Amino acid sequence: MMMQPMEQEQTREPAPMTGGSALSFRIKRIGQRPLEFSGTELGMAMSYVPGAPYWYEINIYRTVDQKFVVAVRHFFESEDEQDTARAWECDDFFSAMDMLEAYDAADDVRVYADPEGKGLSVPELLAAAHTHRAAAMAARQQFGGLVGQILSELSEG
Repeated sequence: MMMQPMEQEQTREPAPMTGGSALSFRIKRIGQRPLEFSGTELGMAMSYVPGAPYWYEINIYRTVDQKFVVAVRHFFESEDEQDTARAWECDDFFSAMDMLEAYDAADDVRVYADPEGKGLSVPELLAAAHTHRAAAMAARQQFGGLVGQILSELSEG
């Protein structure tokens, strides 16, 4: 299980937030600069199940300057796959929730067949398309359940 692409570094430092101190976060993102901020984690939800080929983790943070960060991490059981992380800073809580709702987990599904269909018969191409569609639906369902879990956690606390 590769976790280097999205290491999250945390250090404790005094920060002007209600309740005392905040943590400094550095979320590494593939294809982008790391997102660095100081704040507190408001909630975390993870869909890990032993033996599953992949899972998600969602984190929501409030920064010391009262912005919100949403981080979505996608982990794979196989070391042949590369884990990914996406993170966004939003001006307010509702924008952060909009970001979560707009996230389409189907975009995380890998295409393993030749996208041009070279060398595949029509039945093989149809089978690959159905497999991809089922995987996209499963990813959306898993991620949607996780969004519900974190929203429930946030509304309780």
